[in-house]
Amino acid sequence: MDLKFSFNGGSSDGDAHDHGHATGAPAAQGIPLPFTTGPSSTSSVLEIQVRREPAALVAEAVSGDGVTYARAQVSDSGGVLANTVRSAISRAVAELEGPLGEAVTGITIAVGDEGPDVIATLFPTARESENGAVEFVTDDAFQRRTGVSAGTPVTLASA
Repeated sequence: MDLKFSFNGGSSDGDAHDHGHATGAPAAQGIPLPFTTGPSSTSSVLEIQVRREPAALVAEAVSGDGVTYARAQVSDSGGVLANTVRSAISRAVAELEGPLGEAVTGITIAVGDEGPDVIATLFPTARESENGAVEFVTDDAFQRRTGVSAGTPVTLASA
């Protein structure tokens, strides 16, 4: 079989293999190569949001303009909630792949009344923010377990 491809939209050079197509017909214009697409999100924010659902914890990687890049669900087995939260975050980050996994700019945890205990267990490192409030951040141990860079801010949201 003899196949001929034209990647520049040029016309056939009149070879003998026109396969019944009329000669002199205009060449079909395709997508110019190399073909690239722009990103679907224009935000520089990528936040991991953890929330509690009826029988599971859900962690989603969401950009500042609402694009969801990854979603992980871990069943709430009644064990230590902090471990389940960390597992959900780790799975969501693993689903991001490549450079997006290192681009997480914040973590928001909304797990109800147990939120402060989860924050205290998972994020023992705190720093003072510009307005004087205490801000929790990820540490090296959390980075090793989840892939989220040390120093990433963590906030507690109401569930």
